[in-house]
Amino acid sequence: GNKHKWKWDPTSKSHPCNIHRISHSELLRLYGDEGVPNLYPYPLVIYPDNGNSGNKNGRKAKFANLTTLGNLPSNFPADFHVTLTGSDSLSSHKRTIPLTQYLHEVLTANNDSGETLPSQLGNETWYLFGETFSDEWANFLQNYELPPCHSCTQLHREQNMIALSFGIGNIGSGVQWHLHGPGFSETIHGRKHWVLYPPQHRPEYDLDYASRHWMENTYPVLEDWTDIDLQNEKKAHEEFLQRWSKIRESRRRDNNIGKKSFSVDDMERGPSSKKPWECTINRGETIYFPDQWHHATINLEKYTVFVSSFTTEHEG
Repeated sequence: GNKHKWKWDPTSKSHPCNIHRISHSELLRLYGDEGVPNLYPYPLVIYPDNGNSGNKNGRKAKFANLTTLGNLPSNFPADFHVTLTGSDSLSSHKRTIPLTQYLHEVLTANNDSGETLPSQLGNETWYLFGETFSDEWANFLQNYELPPCHSCTQLHREQNMIALSFGIGNIGSGVQWHLHGPGFSETIHGRKHWVLYPPQHRPEYDLDYASRHWMENTYPVLEDWTDIDLQNEKKAHEEFLQRWSKIRESRRRDNNIGKKSFSVDDMERGPSSKKPWECTINRGETIYFPDQWHHATINLEKYTVFVSSFTTEHEG
């Protein structure tokens, strides 16, 4: 194929990851059975422990099986329609088509390559994500096991304090830079690359295109992270754990727990000259995105399936 045509190749297996990665068991060891504390201040990638076969893993495997290309349509009525959204930053355009037609379009895009090109306009690039709040979707997503977090309990679910969104995209598809509250996104099939910046570094991007346009045109000219940047990133997580543990011990309620970020001031400072926080989220892995962090995503395989959990988090 056109392996060398693009500056940023979504099919590459070696995209960098500068986000802190932690195993599921290590997360619970550090923060207790509830997992990620509320308003954790940095992105985090949680990966499954190998050979950890418990009841929980059975549930994950079952959901992965329900969502294979062959099985997915059978979870819904025969002529089930899905609402697609444009991939531009505002996601303002909508289109409703049968699920089976969408799956066909995803896999056969661009002469059967199953690929979304960087030159495609976002409002012409249809994408299933976010518009999955109907009763049928809610019913189906009961099968999904929530990520490990303080605001991800069954009670949160019953009180509708967590919103789940199901998505499917092909190679190079994904949403342009945007921001919202905190949450998680788990890759169920395929692989998905995430790029993020803290609130004070709003990136410059073209509103009309999807995220791959930014990866192709802006990403390659940004500076790489230095070793010091990487060390600081690692240190920040250790410092948060220390603060969190102290507060836990004294049972004090300290409103600054999640607030300390890299920068001394959280003033809007414009785009960073450095490459973003980034990582590829493989099948079975989950990313946590902090409150109000700018982020964009690019799917890396023909059939990439993911579930995002939008949490309602409060201090403490």
